[in-house]
Amino acid sequence: MFEDTNIKAVSAEVMGTFFLVFVGLTAFGALGGGFGGAFAFGVTFMVLMHVMGPISGCHLNPAVSIGNFMSNKMSQDDTIAYVLGQVAGAFIAFAAMAGTFSVLEGDMFTLGAAAIGTAFFVLVLLSTQEPWAVGGALFVVTAMAGGFGDVNPGLLAGSGINEMLVEGNEMASGALYAMVGGVIGAFIGWAIKDNVLD
Repeated sequence: MFEDTNIKAVSAEVMGTFFLVFVGLTAFGALGGGFGGAFAFGVTFMVLMHVMGPISGCHLNPAVSIGNFMSNKMSQDDTIAYVLGQVAGAFIAFAAMAGTFSVLEGDMFTLGAAAIGTAFFVLVLLSTQEPWAVGGALFVVTAMAGGFGDVNPGLLAGSGINEMLVEGNEMASGALYAMVGGVIGAFIGWAIKDNVLD
């Protein structure tokens, strides 16, 4: 069983489902649901479709994989592997959301959220140069951030330096943790792109 299954495609389904759930649902919640939240969720999927589509078809949903199997577009082994991968990706995302939003507080919350948001953004940017996909990724991670962090450590560093040198204030610790989270996220995004998707 699974001898002919493409592990790279299954890995793309795991990662894609993780990001769809974590980034999409977080952006949805940050925008208060409704049209704005649905739009953010749709943009997340659209960006993932562009990045993961060539690798796995970007099902990210057992119903889609089962539909493909029923239409004789997938083997039984591939279908089972995809569904297991999608469930695993969703489970990891919900566990990460529970950890980030329930367990972590204050600066550590900012670090975790910035790391995951930046990982998603860097993964997209390393995968495509299509302006709509990169812009869409930036839109959803900015919506996801909801004011608790940014995915651009350079922006945060510039703001912090301005705060110290021009305003005469101390740099907010949250900005420092968001910068560190952004750097960690950059490594995670690169590692996923080079080791899972390539």
